[in-house]
Amino acid sequence: MRVAYVCADPGVPVFGTKGSSVHIQEIVRAWRRAGADVTVYCTRAGTDRPADLAGLPVVEIPPRRVYAATGPGSVSAAGPDPRAAPAPGAGPSSGEERERAIGEAAAALAAAVVRDGCDVVYERYSLFSEVLATVTGALRVPSVLEVNSPLIEEQQRYRQLFDRRLAEAMLHRNALAADAVASVSEPVVRWVQDRVPGAKTLLAPNGVNTERIRPRPRGRRRPRRLTVGFVGTLKPWHGVPALLTAVALANAGAGADGRWAVKIIGDGPGRQDLERAAAGLGVDAEFTGAVPPDSVPGLLHECDAAAAPYPQPVPGRDDYFSPLKVYEYLAAGMPIVATAVGQIPSILEDGRTGLLVPPGDASAFAAALLRLGADSALRDRLGTQARAAAAGLYSWDGVLSRITAGLPRHQDVA
Repeated sequence: MRVAYVCADPGVPVFGTKGSSVHIQEIVRAWRRAGADVTVYCTRAGTDRPADLAGLPVVEIPPRRVYAATGPGSVSAAGPDPRAAPAPGAGPSSGEERERAIGEAAAALAAAVVRDGCDVVYERYSLFSEVLATVTGALRVPSVLEVNSPLIEEQQRYRQLFDRRLAEAMLHRNALAADAVASVSEPVVRWVQDRVPGAKTLLAPNGVNTERIRPRPRGRRRPRRLTVGFVGTLKPWHGVPALLTAVALANAGAGADGRWAVKIIGDGPGRQDLERAAAGLGVDAEFTGAVPPDSVPGLLHECDAAAAPYPQPVPGRDDYFSPLKVYEYLAAGMPIVATAVGQIPSILEDGRTGLLVPPGDASAFAAALLRLGADSALRDRLGTQARAAAAGLYSWDGVLSRITAGLPRHQDVA
């Protein structure tokens, strides 16, 4: 089976360190373990290619206005095609031009998929792409549209969206053309259904690679100072300031042997503010910066607990995320402290695979850290049960199997 995996979002490098990049890589691995030959079609390949994906064929067409003159660029195991290098000054210079350029690049990706042929097309939903609808119309192959967030509202709230009507139209066309619209959470399912009532939606929460992320070694000597780890991009909706406040509160109530430090694994626009906040609170915080996905397990293993401190939900807005970090914490066998928002209560069982606290309650978060700090047996028990849950419930192979279970066979639609 030949699978065309499509990501036309230039904000998501296929070979990157972001959670979205990890998601792409893991779905590709799951397809390959299922016996498929996968080619990735994208607008941004990235530079952090894992060794096990060294031979993965990738067609890259960046969103620039001159691609039609230079021909589509491609990246293969041998490296980038020189035609893919953008000419100086060739990039779009305004928001409107950028949206048009993304749409043009997506159209070129669709043409490349049709030219190469495939048996299944699997597209990660992005703004201004109708690759899936174009390919299914031309090749009559089964198709999956993977929706990870309500991108239209997200783009308007956190960035800029100039042509909302076009973005809505492309979502409508792709979702109606798809044999399955796989959504990571119930709020995302509802979001798709509200906009495209005829879409064949299904719930497909995220997963974790339990071979890549191994459990934390047991029997570690109890350190004089404990460390709580956080993995993610440093953006407001991840709640890292609240984690720093909770650690400061916990340390104020702990003895010398129960104080906590913080390890922040990741980078983002909020890093400098967080560094200043940690210094102001007197919290010992290590910032690793962006790291390759393969480095995350080892860094987590250096910690004694892991945190998912998501803030209080914004009134009137569902928490739609299916947090990759929580699944990774489970796989690493970490005792977890997390706020009970969005999908987290459906992933973690309070007192069994983690400790849940109310969002926006730094004192409750601090109390959970104090509880973990005082009880090494509790930390070990939570970590062991977390790892068992990851291995038994949340594999990427299982995620892909649920997504593809209802797909028609190729010969049925050809």
